[in-house]
Amino acid sequence: MKAVLRAAVVAIATIGVLIGLTNWVQLAPGWPLWAITLGVVLAVELILWLYRYEQAAVSPVRARWITGLRLTALGVLVWILIEPTWVRTVTREREREVVVVIDDSASMYLTDDGAESSRREIGERVLKEVGLVEALGKEMRVRTVRAARRVMSDDEEVGDGWAQATDLAEALGTVLDQVPPDEVGGVVLVSDGRHNRPARVEDVARRFGILDAPVGVVAVGSEVPPKDAAVLSLTAPEAVHLGDRMRIRAELKFDGYKGQRAKVRLLRGGELLDEREVPIPLDHHREEVRFAQMPEDGGVGDYRVEIAALEGERFDDNNGWEFETSITDARTNVLVVDGHPRWEFRYLRNLFYGRDKSVHLQWVLLHPDRVKGLSNEEVAASAARPFGDAQATMLPRGEEEWRKFDVIILGDVSPDALGEEQWRIIRDCVNERAALLVMVAGPEFMPHAISSEIGRGLVPVEVEWGARTHFNAGGVPFRIGLTAEGSGHPVVRQAAGEASNEQLWAGFPTMRWRYPLESVKEGAEVLLIAEDGDDWSVSGEAELSSKLDALAKRREREAKAALLVTRQSGKGKVAMLLTDRSWRLREGSGDVYHHRFWGNLVRWGAGPNLRAGGERVRLGTDQLRYTPDDRVGITVRLRDDELNPLAEDDVQAEILRDGVVVATIPLPVVPGSNGLHSGVAGPFGEAGRYVVKVQGEGVKSLMIDEALVDASAGFRVVGSRGPVELSETTLNLPLLQTIADLSGGRVLRPDQAGELADLFLAESSEREEVRETGLWDHWAVLVLLAALLSAEWTIRRGGGLP
Repeated sequence: MKAVLRAAVVAIATIGVLIGLTNWVQLAPGWPLWAITLGVVLAVELILWLYRYEQAAVSPVRARWITGLRLTALGVLVWILIEPTWVRTVTREREREVVVVIDDSASMYLTDDGAESSRREIGERVLKEVGLVEALGKEMRVRTVRAARRVMSDDEEVGDGWAQATDLAEALGTVLDQVPPDEVGGVVLVSDGRHNRPARVEDVARRFGILDAPVGVVAVGSEVPPKDAAVLSLTAPEAVHLGDRMRIRAELKFDGYKGQRAKVRLLRGGELLDEREVPIPLDHHREEVRFAQMPEDGGVGDYRVEIAALEGERFDDNNGWEFETSITDARTNVLVVDGHPRWEFRYLRNLFYGRDKSVHLQWVLLHPDRVKGLSNEEVAASAARPFGDAQATMLPRGEEEWRKFDVIILGDVSPDALGEEQWRIIRDCVNERAALLVMVAGPEFMPHAISSEIGRGLVPVEVEWGARTHFNAGGVPFRIGLTAEGSGHPVVRQAAGEASNEQLWAGFPTMRWRYPLESVKEGAEVLLIAEDGDDWSVSGEAELSSKLDALAKRREREAKAALLVTRQSGKGKVAMLLTDRSWRLREGSGDVYHHRFWGNLVRWGAGPNLRAGGERVRLGTDQLRYTPDDRVGITVRLRDDELNPLAEDDVQAEILRDGVVVATIPLPVVPGSNGLHSGVAGPFGEAGRYVVKVQGEGVKSLMIDEALVDASAGFRVVGSRGPVELSETTLNLPLLQTIADLSGGRVLRPDQAGELADLFLAESSEREEVRETGLWDHWAVLVLLAALLSAEWTIRRGGGLP
């Protein structure tokens, strides 16, 4: 009875203490209050039972000391378990900083009709007249910066063409990067709102709103466009193949020329190629003009689209847009082999033969449809045949001809067509020459009927080998889905952004036939799967062990439902397409997605199409034109006389301007590539034309063997890619209002600028903060617990107890 009463008293006392503590501190136990109470009661009863058991063996004083130390240690342990935290609110003075951002781009130097000063001068003058900096400086830090394409320091010189762009997102983002979040007081932005860079200003403005840091805008400029004609934008290919048609699209504007006609010209190197006459039916007219040209000469073409000068134009330097296009005859050698003219083969042949001029195609149909009485001439497939002679009736003769192909695509080919020797050659082309082998599954033979052990070794999936057919495989409709590995893979990239890309693949038509497989081989990647509608996702709330199990099961399911599997094989790559229905990507969209998919696959396996050099040394840059803040990607491909990839340690790129070396960068080998060496140079601040030359002992030796005099490529640095800054010069009030609304600020015209100070001074500089201090994880608590347990052990052992 005494034990029950004692337990009740201990329980009530424990609950009372815990509830009382909640008035002062915050408790965060890992279990319910009743569990802590029950544990304390049981522990206290155990300690008292030990006291009754041990008091006969030691003196009463020693027994009481042991029991007291145990109870005290129990209290400290419970203190640690309930994790008391002292939570309080404190008020502190915060140092705030307001940054004045002056838009220093070209449009801010314009003097609008009826104005006596430029936009920039008007903005700076009103800030000085209202004494904004002085008023804010009494309460907070204030500094002023200039910004065009980015924020510039006071002593920084503006580069050639630098003012030809405005990036308000970069300017506002720089403020957030430079000022600690709790010190950002806001921004005073003096601008006409002519943001013309890709980044979204709205995203940065929201960050200011989250920080309670308003953006106050002084909007300068006129909303009435001046009398002017301009090229607003231009779309043209950076590279075309000789003999291919180049298509150019230009968007033009005409303000103040209603009823007149304008001439629009396309020139190359100053020579007139084409001219159009455009009627102007409206006072503010926008027009799209298209040109189509078939270049006759190779090299890099300097093109220009221009509007002939019109009377009374406000600006005469925004009527033309210059661009460069590389015209090359370098092509990717592709061999397509199939047994019968099935739909997959027909669409693939038509795609590479008629649509993609970057491919030198050779196709072999082993069992074509024949006309009675006619026999086909025996023609072996060869990359040396003239471009356009694509049809062949025989496989390449000998290993040397096979090795000339960058990509080999095998369809539903019978095992009799490819013997052990052919498979050995194909394996060497992949493993040594770094070619891409694509196997397109078929119901008759591919890949299960492959009899060669070498051929079976190249297949990246596990199948049931044997002479059988799979015409009835699948049958259940499925949609194409991306795996985690495929979501960012270049082969299956159909749209910018992972979410958009995934949505696009999920929206393709359903398919029925796919090849049945058991699993994928080690080292293979599954990029596309057949989705059956079930949820394959791994819950983020699951425990780690459950996540790992779910992930393993998902990978097992993906392996059995695979549609596209890739694998590195030696220096080359192998891809297995486990359906012969990729042509269904054309449904409702022409050949856009079908062409993009196969184009991505070929470029991924064969490497980039480099613009300059020969067969053994070839090089190029990732673009032809750069701005002063772009970095230049340089790639070089090295091959020996048998087109095997080479890896050299001393490859370098020299970048020259006007014959003077301005930079030298190393070009290390790209791991797992077909002889690619890559590096990044720049950015280069001075506008002009630059030349890239490859250096290295191994490179020189290859050039001598190939009788290649020079291996160089060029690029140009320009202030902007076109006259975007001065194309549209009117005040962009909607964008400025959006910035203000999202950040909690205001848009004011110059005559209202005196109200800006109230926007920042209205907020108190005092800030309340919630602070938490853990009272259970301090080193002193742990030391106290250790001291109590040590003292208990010492006294107990001193009394002869175990």
